[in-house]
Amino acid sequence: MKIENNFSDVLTEKSLLHPNKVYCHKINGRKITFLELEHYVNKCCRFFEETGVGFGEVVNISIPNSISFIVLYFAGLRSGIKVNPCPSTLSGNELVKNINFVESKLLITQKLIDTDTIPVNCSYLKFNDDDDFLLQLETYKDDKYEREICSDDIACIYYSSGTTGNTKSVLYSHKNMLSLTKSIVNDFQFLSESIHFGVLPLGHTAITNYQLLPSLYAGSTLFLADNFNSVRGDIWKIVADFNITYLQVVPTILFAMMATPYDDENVKANRSLKYIGCGSAPLSIESQINFYNRFNVKVANLYGLSETGPSHFDNPLLPNWEPGSIGYPLTVNDCKIFSKDLNELKVGEIGQIGLKGDNVFVGYYKNKKAYRNAFFNDYFLTGDLGYKDETGKYYFSDREKDLIIRGGVNIVPGEIEEIIFKLKNVQSVAVIGVPHELFGEEIIAFVEKKDSSLEKQHVVDVLAENLQPLKRPNRIIFVDNMPVGPSGKILKRKLREELDVSE
Repeated sequence: MKIENNFSDVLTEKSLLHPNKVYCHKINGRKITFLELEHYVNKCCRFFEETGVGFGEVVNISIPNSISFIVLYFAGLRSGIKVNPCPSTLSGNELVKNINFVESKLLITQKLIDTDTIPVNCSYLKFNDDDDFLLQLETYKDDKYEREICSDDIACIYYSSGTTGNTKSVLYSHKNMLSLTKSIVNDFQFLSESIHFGVLPLGHTAITNYQLLPSLYAGSTLFLADNFNSVRGDIWKIVADFNITYLQVVPTILFAMMATPYDDENVKANRSLKYIGCGSAPLSIESQINFYNRFNVKVANLYGLSETGPSHFDNPLLPNWEPGSIGYPLTVNDCKIFSKDLNELKVGEIGQIGLKGDNVFVGYYKNKKAYRNAFFNDYFLTGDLGYKDETGKYYFSDREKDLIIRGGVNIVPGEIEEIIFKLKNVQSVAVIGVPHELFGEEIIAFVEKKDSSLEKQHVVDVLAENLQPLKRPNRIIFVDNMPVGPSGKILKRKLREELDVSE
């Protein structure tokens, strides 16, 4: 067996080692073994050839969680095609805009698209369901598809809407993906016996980086849901029935799990679930403690970006684990904290998080200048604020672009958000700064309530007890639903837009 250079090599190796083992099991649907995946991937490579997609060209995949998505994804990697996964929730107009930007040769989507809006050099496949697509693939040869892939070749173009509204397309090489996955499998202590449960959309990097690729590399099994809502009421039962060991979520899903009526004692009695990883936004210490006290399951804050994938992990399996931190850097990368003038800061000092390593992306599509400007001494400047303690653990403070400067005082929105979130009957909270003629910025807190019992005055009183006057919000606005992106992250730009409309 040759040295692993890319995930095509990994897939072949696992199909030989575990031919009859189930790699992915769709809840209430299809399952596929490692060997079957190898065969379907070879067939799909032939399908790409017939469709006219050549080496280095782009395939856009925007379909729901399915075996077909996985086959298409790995076939793209084996063919030397640039895979561009997109959330299946994107509108038809958003998809057309994206395929124009990345110059896709093939669009695969469940959306009905007006073909007149699609570039003439881009093919369009309307995806119906797993059975339909996999049956189509049966007509192709399944002999091993050979293609020379270099580790520096581009493997994926990840769609990133961002929280600022600026769409970015992040380039990942085969080396990026394989190096990151090896580190995750090692640092997260994933084994071939591990059983993952995927409830996030495959079009998002969170499940790809944390579960899809690591489960293949480890030779473990991934149970896959259509989405969280499809299993919301049964999630704890599924964990117990299938002996799930690892679950990756976002805060909105975790809070929904807290509200699940499933018997707490049954959950506590189930020991298969080692821990839960939660990303996209940091959890408060109180949320982590409350979840553990109720279900006897630890929840680890995960930190990473579209440009890096996961970069930090505070392993709950370690004896010194404590809630609140984003943990230690993964073995694949190095981390430093920089001041505004780009000097390295000392322990305990808050500054910008910088990352370096084989996990760090290799470019922004069609934007070399933005890529160059994102680095200092080979460190990717994340735009996020944090600090390191004396043990080497890192802590996330807030996003630099979200930092509020009021009356010359730097205000971290997360500090205010954490105080509000601890209040009873708060579902979610987001704090933003908006221009103010006198003070530079004023502070606005958006709060989504669980019920009508929460009063604004109570929020005001609690904030007054805990914050100096300059840090207290000028306004508190109750909202029915907080706007969130595909990953569950609150979209603060949407709140700003809605504020402008209302005023």
